[in-house]
Amino acid sequence: MRRRLPRLVTVSALAVLVAASGEALATAPAHAAAESGSLSPTHANLDKYTSQHLTWSAALCPKEVRDLGKAAERSECAQVTAPKDYSHPDKGDLKLMVTRTKPEQSGKSDRVVFTNPGGPGGPAARFSAIVAAMSPLGRTETVVGVDPRGTGESTPVSCDPPKSKVRDNHHLTDANVKALQTAVKASVDKCVAQHGDYLPYINTDNTARDHDLVRQLLGVKKVDYYGVSAGTWLGAHYATLFPEHVGRFVLDSNTAFTKNFQASFGYQPMGFQRRFSEQFEPWAARHDDTYGIGSTTAEVEATHTRVRKAAAEGKLGFFSANVVDNVLAQQMYSDKGLVTAAKFLGFLDEAREGDKIALYQAFSLLSTGSDSYTDNRESTTFMATTCNDTSWKKDPDYYVGRARSLGPKYPLLGYGQVVNQCAYWPYKATNSEVDLSKLPEKAPKILMVDTTLDPATPYEGAVAAHKDSANTVLLTVNNQGNHGAVLGSKNKCVTDAAYGFLMNGALITKDSVCQGVPLPGDDKVYPTGKQVSGPKPSLDDSKKPAEKHESDSVGDTLLKILEKLIGDIFGGPHA
Repeated sequence: MRRRLPRLVTVSALAVLVAASGEALATAPAHAAAESGSLSPTHANLDKYTSQHLTWSAALCPKEVRDLGKAAERSECAQVTAPKDYSHPDKGDLKLMVTRTKPEQSGKSDRVVFTNPGGPGGPAARFSAIVAAMSPLGRTETVVGVDPRGTGESTPVSCDPPKSKVRDNHHLTDANVKALQTAVKASVDKCVAQHGDYLPYINTDNTARDHDLVRQLLGVKKVDYYGVSAGTWLGAHYATLFPEHVGRFVLDSNTAFTKNFQASFGYQPMGFQRRFSEQFEPWAARHDDTYGIGSTTAEVEATHTRVRKAAAEGKLGFFSANVVDNVLAQQMYSDKGLVTAAKFLGFLDEAREGDKIALYQAFSLLSTGSDSYTDNRESTTFMATTCNDTSWKKDPDYYVGRARSLGPKYPLLGYGQVVNQCAYWPYKATNSEVDLSKLPEKAPKILMVDTTLDPATPYEGAVAAHKDSANTVLLTVNNQGNHGAVLGSKNKCVTDAAYGFLMNGALITKDSVCQGVPLPGDDKVYPTGKQVSGPKPSLDDSKKPAEKHESDSVGDTLLKILEKLIGDIFGGPHA
């Protein structure tokens, strides 16, 4: 999801972003097609890439990295040259931005941890420095981020999003459907016409090969890895392609990575609705004294219905019904977002009756300051990767049928499934599969961490991937919905297990369960949905990492940067 509004658009569906001149449509995920062959450094003509010399400089780093205080002092960046197509290097080159943050305590470890924040399309170079600053990893590990091809400070690609005047996807009239389909097809056609020499090569296989090229240039045999959301997809594909270079891998908030993007994103309408209806609305009702949108779940839903109706009738200006849906979905990504969602509904409920100040307050609530990018490189990379990775259904009417079927059951995002950019994607998909059985016999299992109420990568998809992958162990967090269970978490049960593995090699030996932590303003955890049973992670105290403590001002700054990054990545439902 992109934030202008952010990138968490209903995955697999049409996400509605807003432009001044109408409704800008952000479509659902699709697998990117490409002609890249299987990359291996043993292929001919790759010597110029594997033998290049890297020049590291703090001045090359993105502003967000240079603003990270002490972490910035240990961070440096370099540009790496990579082939568009590893099987045919003569097709041209591209640039990759790499950030590495050296450990606070030099000499304590020689391990290197690669990171990726998801999307696909999130800029990993700055994310890596944030990981080093906010987590215990920064003490002893070298933390590395590689901006995926197409986004961040790597060679970017940017296309205009679809635009249409349809303001409410719940009204799927023939005219509205045609307008949406026409807008999406036109945007894809224009993007292909402008960037057809680059788009086919933006896929997960090539991004994984880019990571392995950087690994070679860093001179390390094995890499550790921390990936979130679609970063779990990338991590699983890297482990399949380069099993001999896999160290300690933690995959946080997992996609259904043993299936395809269409299947993985297919869980989203249910996941977002569950988080909204079963956790947000009861939570808001418990805090009616603070937010004033209802003292019962039914009353909170009534407020939501009133606000959405007013938006559909054009009474809330910028906030169309689609925008309201998208904003609320976006806030389901984090527990802190529940607070924003409650305030947002409260302001718009007041604005229904003509309160212009309340309308301004609702708009200001969502502002995160100026974006790092003035273009659409993140959402374009999202489209290219998802469409190039998976052979999505090509019949546009298939998505209309899904919207009509899913909308009544999952109204928050179900109707948004009406269009998909990948239905019009002209390139052949890679359709490469994950096979973690290739990991060496002595390699540690991959640690998967998932919350039971995650909206963007629902628990069901993670469980399916875990069952398909014997070389994984699953840590479940009950009654929690944060998308991203580890970084920034105050749940020591989770952080001890994840960082204990990454830093000390202390992998839990069997599937385990942590209990969630209270939501904002709650004094206890309220059970929500199915309760997963299992043992608590068992770790020797000597293997638990010391907590990372920042001053309040530094910690707040880091959280704001992280929220901004996540906002840019998730503009409508992405992973």
